[in-house]
Amino acid sequence: MCGKSITKRERYLSALKNEAVDELVWAPNFDYWLSVNTAEGTVPQQYAGMSRNDIVRAVGGCIWNRTPGLKTVLDKSVEEVVTEDSGNRVRELRTPVGTVRGVHSRTEGAHRSMHQSEHFIKDVDSLKVMKYIAEATYYEADYAGITKALEETGDDGIVLSGFSCLPFIQFAKTDAGYVNGFYLWADHKQEVDALIEAYTRLYMRGYEIMADSPADVIFAGDNMDGTMISPSIFKEYAVPFYQEAKEILAGKGKIFQGHWCGRTQTLLPLVPECGLDVVEAIVSRPMADVSLSDALDMLQGKVVLQGGVPAVLVCEEGGSRDDFKRYIEEVILPLKGRQGFILGMSDNVPPNADFARVEMVAELIR
Repeated sequence: MCGKSITKRERYLSALKNEAVDELVWAPNFDYWLSVNTAEGTVPQQYAGMSRNDIVRAVGGCIWNRTPGLKTVLDKSVEEVVTEDSGNRVRELRTPVGTVRGVHSRTEGAHRSMHQSEHFIKDVDSLKVMKYIAEATYYEADYAGITKALEETGDDGIVLSGFSCLPFIQFAKTDAGYVNGFYLWADHKQEVDALIEAYTRLYMRGYEIMADSPADVIFAGDNMDGTMISPSIFKEYAVPFYQEAKEILAGKGKIFQGHWCGRTQTLLPLVPECGLDVVEAIVSRPMADVSLSDALDMLQGKVVLQGGVPAVLVCEEGGSRDDFKRYIEEVILPLKGRQGFILGMSDNVPPNADFARVEMVAELIR
């Protein structure tokens, strides 16, 4: 009597839990590619009108379905005003202790990612305003999107949800911009740490809510990059945060994943004990100074790596289709059967990609 065949969902979940699986899981992420090409009318004809999930099915991948699960609510003492100015999106947050203003500007067109051209935090006074806003923010559960995503995904993949990045990254990258952020951190560390502590309290409440959600995986959207986050900063701010979040999520059986889409080779040796179960979108050569095999070695078999297809290689700028095929044969195929490895994107399929290369992967890794 034949045994029951394993589904893509079951295989993917086993791989995320660092268990041995019978096939290499291939989980492409082309959400940005699809969003831009749909808006600009340039989706290949064979996929026109198809959902992201059905395109993943068509190219032989496992579905990696990311969806929100929280609603962010501001206290009534904070007024949010969003306006458009010459193609820029201006956002003001007005509070009893002051106002902060941020601007996102167009870069490559109306349907593409925007550039954060002005940050909320300019000085120590606006730093204090952001702390007021963090303390005037709270989360409410909003699981409807997760439930719908699970139904749409079925046995063909998994659903993940997240809502925050590391508090230090929220401050230094998003709120202040790295250059100004590092100056403020050096000159006003007490005030910076007070903001980070406020974010930590807020985010842990968010993790408590997300732990009760039906999502398979809860992720921290850190866009981690070792160029800006040094090992010492990581030890001071990331490790305790991840470990606290992990304790909350593990109690409800959730897999904890970090979005690590930068050059992280200096940080990977610190990952095995940091609290994360999975690091996703890991970037390797030729886009970072670490091989995929060495990145896996740094994780010591304790944390799962999802990644392996650098974004540049799915574009003509990164080489020919033969070059891409050679990369799969020489770099990916030797890792088949290695526990703790899921083949994914590093970080996303760009809008100008040669999508035929994404189509090639499932056949190449058989």
